[in-house]
Amino acid sequence: MTPPTNAPAWAASAACKGLDSTIFYPATDEEADAAKEVCGVCPVQETCLEHAIEHREHNGVWGGATERERQRIIRRRRRQRSLARAAAS
Repeated sequence: MTPPTNAPAWAASAACKGLDSTIFYPATDEEADAAKEVCGVCPVQETCLEHAIEHREHNGVWGGATERERQRIIRRRRRQRSLARAAAS
């Protein structure tokens, strides 16, 4: 995936740099394996995932997670924050 010119600094170290970006935008989650393999060896995988979550990226595989998987992460984090607040009360 070629980072756009306004890409964050970490994108220069990404394993996807220079690859055809189409593999990171599969038609279905089941077709995301090729992208996830690249992400699996990426030195900035966690940073990329956090970027996608923070910026609410709705399309593609980011940090090894599809949109559906990122939504699950967001929901899980919300539940954990809610439980932590309830326990602190």
